Amino acid sequence: MNLSNLFRVTATFLFAFVFCVSCSQKEHPSDSEIRQAVYGNDNGQPVRVLGQKQINLDETPEMETLVLFQSGTSEVLAAFRKDGSSWDYLWKLEFFLQNLGPMYYDAKLNSWVPGSAQGKEKVTFAGDCLRRIVVAELPGDNFNSVFVEVLAEEPPLGLFSVPMGYRKGKKIWDGFQLKEHEELKRSKRVDFEYNQKDKSFRIFPTNPNYSQEFVFNGWEMIPNLPMQPVPAFVSLEVIPKFEIGKESLVTLQLKNRGNYVSLTYLSISFPEAGSVRLAGETQGVRLYKKGDIVFNVVQNKKIPAEYPLLEATKEGWANNFRYGIKFYYTPKESANPKILFRSTYKFYQEIVSIPNQFSIAPFERDQQGFPSYLLETPTN
Repeated sequence: MNLSNLFRVTATFLFAFVFCVSCSQKEHPSDSEIRQAVYGNDNGQPVRVLGQKQINLDETPEMETLVLFQSGTSEVLAAFRKDGSSWDYLWKLEFFLQNLGPMYYDAKLNSWVPGSAQGKEKVTFAGDCLRRIVVAELPGDNFNSVFVEVLAEEPPLGLFSVPMGYRKGKKIWDGFQLKEHEELKRSKRVDFEYNQKDKSFRIFPTNPNYSQEFVFNGWEMIPNLPMQPVPAFVSLEVIPKFEIGKESLVTLQLKNRGNYVSLTYLSISFPEAGSVRLAGETQGVRLYKKGDIVFNVVQNKKIPAEYPLLEATKEGWANNFRYGIKFYYTPKESANPKILFRSTYKFYQEIVSIPNQFSIAPFERDQQGFPSYLLETPTN
C-alpha cells in the first residue's frame, strides 16, 4: 500500500544507545527498587538489568535514568529520577518477550534469523523485543524523546520490526499502523533514521520508492506528504494566567513543518463556553459566537454553534514559517479551560484534517464533528 494513500485519508544527535552493564547501584535503581516501583512487589519475578543510560527526558534540569531490563515474560524500558537517596519511578515501556534467543536482520534474505551477524560488531544493547533504541530531540524541545525498533510476530507477516516513538513516556509514533505497507510485507523491517538538522525521522531511508519523512507537530509524528501543511505547536502564551471571570490575552504560535499550501484553516474552539473576542486588527480570523451557523461534517448540515469558535484562514503558508493567532478569552467554568485545536486543508476535492481517525494522540470531536487536539494551557 502506498504510504501517501494510507495517511492522505485524513490528512542531540542520532546515536546508538550504548548501555553500561557494569554500573554501580548509585547510577541506577537496584533490582528490588525496580521491582517495587514498576510492579509494586519487590518479591516478584527476578529482574535482569541489561543496561542503563543517564539522559534528560523532560523540561526539568535533573537528569533521568533509563533502565532496560527483563523480568518474567516482559522486556521493559523504564525511566527513573534520583531523589536524594531514593528513586522516583516516572514511566515504562513494556513488551512481551519473543523467547527466540539472539536474532539479527539479514538484508539479503529480507527476514529476521537466529544467531549473530558474521563480521559485524555485536550490538552492545539489544533485547528480544527492543532491537534498537535512539534518543533524539524533537523540534522545540530541549530534552530527548525515545524511539525504539520493536520486533514483533503476527500472522501472516511472521517476524517483523517497526519503529515506536515516546515523548515524556507518551506514545507519539506507532509503527504498527504500517503493518499493511507493501514494503514491510516484503522486507519484514521498517528501518528508520534521524535527521539532526530538521529533527525529523525517515522510514525506509535507503529505498527511494518508499522513503517517507515523519515530522512532529507538538502532539504526534505526522507523515510529511506533498501538498500537505503540518501546523505544529510552538507556544501558547496566556497573560495574565487564566482565572474564572477574568479576561486574558492568549497568543498561539504555530509553525508549518510540512509543505507549502495555498490555503489552511486553523480552528480553535471553546467547549466550556466563556467569552471570546478578537485582539485588535486581526486579519483572516473570524469569530463564531454561540448560535451562529456552522457546518457539521458528521451530520452533513449546518447547525447553530453550541459554543464559541475561532477560525483563522492562512494563505500561502510555506515550510518553516510561523503564524500567530491572538485573542482575548474569559473562562467561565475553570481556571484551566478546555481549548480544542485542529487544522484542515483542501486536497483537490477532499477536505483533510489533522488530527484524524488515524491519530494516536488524544483527541476530541468538536461541535463540527472534526477530531481536535487539546491545547495544554500554561499553569503559571
